[in-house]
Amino acid sequence: MIRSIEPSELPSPPQASLSVLRACSDDSADYAEITKFVTNDPQLTAEVLRMVNSAFYAITHEISSISQAISVIGVKSLRNLCLCLSVKEVFSGSTFDSDFLNEFWADSVFRAVAAKYIGNLYKKDPDECFTAGLLQDLGLLVLFYLEPDKLSNWQQLRQTSPSLRSDFEKTVFGYSHTEVFNIIGEQWSLPESIISAVKNHHQCEKSAIVDTYAILNAADWLAYVMASDQLKISLDLCKLQLQNNINFSGEEVDTCLTKISPSIQKAANALGILIDDMPEYNDLLKKSNIKLAQDNLEIQELNWRLQETIKERDRLSLELDNELALATEVQESLLPDATDLPVHGFNIPAKQLSGDFYDYQKVADGSIIFCLADVSGKGVNASLLMVKTSSLFHCLGKFIFDLQKLVSVINNELVETSIRGMFVTFVCGKYFPKTGKLTIINAGHPPAFIISDSGSIKINSSTFPLGIIRDTEFTSESFLLKNSMLYVFSDGLNEAEIDGKKVEIDGVLRYFKEIYSLPVSDQIDHIRNEFSTARAVISDDVTVLVVNGH
Repeated sequence: MIRSIEPSELPSPPQASLSVLRACSDDSADYAEITKFVTNDPQLTAEVLRMVNSAFYAITHEISSISQAISVIGVKSLRNLCLCLSVKEVFSGSTFDSDFLNEFWADSVFRAVAAKYIGNLYKKDPDECFTAGLLQDLGLLVLFYLEPDKLSNWQQLRQTSPSLRSDFEKTVFGYSHTEVFNIIGEQWSLPESIISAVKNHHQCEKSAIVDTYAILNAADWLAYVMASDQLKISLDLCKLQLQNNINFSGEEVDTCLTKISPSIQKAANALGILIDDMPEYNDLLKKSNIKLAQDNLEIQELNWRLQETIKERDRLSLELDNELALATEVQESLLPDATDLPVHGFNIPAKQLSGDFYDYQKVADGSIIFCLADVSGKGVNASLLMVKTSSLFHCLGKFIFDLQKLVSVINNELVETSIRGMFVTFVCGKYFPKTGKLTIINAGHPPAFIISDSGSIKINSSTFPLGIIRDTEFTSESFLLKNSMLYVFSDGLNEAEIDGKKVEIDGVLRYFKEIYSLPVSDQIDHIRNEFSTARAVISDDVTVLVVNGH
């Protein structure tokens, strides 16, 4: 919730200065009355005379009294001079950080000098423009006075363009500087013309008549350029704004910045404001152009390095693609060739290399041994473990005819060399075509299904996957595979999505039942095609093995 600003919280000029301000703001106040108010304050008198005699006013003879000063510069100019000096006096004893005050007053004096310069061009009262320019950001100073803990936002506010600053101020404080100036202007009885100009200087639109608020807006943009860390960008924005708002060409903006820069220090000295020497616009422009040239060279070098890096990346990518293509070719060669055996299978890798495999072969006792396995994980690591498991099964299966012993030996070998907690879910079977006897072990794998005309049998996992615990006991089950089909699959099948819907285990069973009556080769083609179309989304390798008991 935004707190309201109470008048009692606002800073106030000394009583003598406040009396002068109110007298100067009264259009009916005469020469003698203003002289009296000023001379009643010796410090203000000294400051006024010092300023009138400074290089900023460039008066050729010395002014020694307030009445003489009024006769030379006029009542309105004296009023504006008193306004500037009184406002400066309010914050002279503040606890603000000196660097912050230095930058704030440097920016304010720059706005004042810029407003005076542009005011002269458009036949506006230059002293009025100078005073309004000096005071136009006074509301921001008051906001920091009320909430000094938010001074950390100063540099970001200073670097924000005039078109965005008010919104940023409202985000930080809940108020903009123009809203606060409105409050303090009324409390201090500032001239209505200055209050109105400051209030409207962020609502500038192009008009045939350039008013004071448009001049203040232009001065704000010019000060933004001089304070910006990105001179080129801020200058381009400034030129666009001044072209739109006061019909200033880009060349006129450059001329303005060049001419007013040397006057800033004179104006600050006349006001008794201590600021660091400000760099002149031409020097800033030269430094900006040099930096731009350096940046261009750096960008060219970075671009060259990027091109070289891209070439190297493409070379390495080509090498990797070739290596992966070779690895894929080797992996595919490990899968069994099509034979006249009653076992069929296929594999669809989710990536270039698969972590699934299947194998089958006829062995000396007249049986056919087969397996389907899924290595945890994907990619190269999974494919390497797949190759090892596949090789163990293919080699040991020729000599170890006992299914439980075969799986136990493979498991123990994987436990000895397992890495990073990887494991293998495994279905292994032994089928005698002559008798139809089927012995099967499911080690941590999704269920297998035996489907016949009379129904289906689910063969669930009975133990842990391979590669986790040494000397695990693997339990086998036996069935008579006559006039039936055995379907084994990896979890990539039940986790796949068809038309945006996950298949699930029950969906796999329904799918197998639908194609069960087809010739086995047609079943394989049907499943492979279904899960290779655009309708299907697979996130894991899909592998299916079918044993035909017909």
